[in-house]
Amino acid sequence: MEKVQFINLEDGDDIIISLSFSEGGKFGIDGFTIQRCPKLESILLPNDRGASIAWDEDDIVVLLDKVSCSRDIITFETRGKIQKHEFEISGLSDNDFEDLKNHLNLINFDNSFKLKFG
Repeated sequence: MEKVQFINLEDGDDIIISLSFSEGGKFGIDGFTIQRCPKLESILLPNDRGASIAWDEDDIVVLLDKVSCSRDIITFETRGKIQKHEFEISGLSDNDFEDLKNHLNLINFDNSFKLKFG
């Protein structure tokens, strides 16, 4: 399981959650990114709306289905071809952890995925 070194959170036209890791792992320093663009979602079909994992390759859109977040571990599960990504977040500061929780609630403003804290 990869350990998150730091996070980057954005709230503008897009809502973005980026988790960054040490080089040499599966995701490397580039990290793992969840994004959502509420302004443009109205042009999508209802089943295509929600927070997605951003992959640089092939323009594949993978929507989130579930997120579980404890103080030590965060788990992302996707819709369709179910993928599960689990990361250690115990190294985040308490402030970063609270910011991450708030941003997860923000990106899930319409309950497009199941969100569990605990």
